[in-house]
Amino acid sequence: MKKLLYKEFTLSMHPMCYVFALVFPILILIPNFPLFVGTLYIIPSFSILFLGANKGKQSNDLFYTALLPIRKQDIVKARLLSVIALEAITLTMMAIFVPAKMAIEQAMGSEGQVFTTAGIISSFAFSILGYMVVNTIFFLMFYHNGRSIIAPTLISTFTYLIFILVFTSVLPAVNPETGEAIIPGYYNIFVNTHPGIQFAYVGAAMVLFAIDAFLIYKKASQELLKVDL
Repeated sequence: MKKLLYKEFTLSMHPMCYVFALVFPILILIPNFPLFVGTLYIIPSFSILFLGANKGKQSNDLFYTALLPIRKQDIVKARLLSVIALEAITLTMMAIFVPAKMAIEQAMGSEGQVFTTAGIISSFAFSILGYMVVNTIFFLMFYHNGRSIIAPTLISTFTYLIFILVFTSVLPAVNPETGEAIIPGYYNIFVNTHPGIQFAYVGAAMVLFAIDAFLIYKKASQELLKVDL
């Protein structure tokens, strides 16, 4: 598995993936730049650049990997671990620049979006859950036939966008005229609670993500075993 992962990161993975994971999260430093958008860019990165374009379909990477003396299940496992690594790098970069983001927004006062610590932590929890949903959709669709890349890419990207918008922007929204939460219960639970509770949400999201990753590996492996490459 170590050698297969080395192949994934050095041969299969397009260099632009590292740009998406390491550079694009820095965009959150732009005033009024939505926090969740920084986590969005990596999705078209791993689906188009890593699994489909340039070094994917043209070089027939899946067929080449299947010719190696390894199990088809290991192909799915290595690819899944690679994608999770990209997502982890993205979230880590976001976490590094969040303090600067908060300082900038607080300095702007009423002209900027002042984020609370609890709100930012909960955003990370929902980003993890969003990645969980994306991975489930993309891997099961892609390994169903090992060829289609456009549909999994579009569906997984737009699903993440809708998921994040609903749970981090729409539901906890505040009425601009009254300053009161439109859904007070949701706002108080996920935005206006103690940071320690928010970290518990992040931990729970990580546990669900790990369970889902295992289930993705099992189901996608079964799908790939049926494919005649």
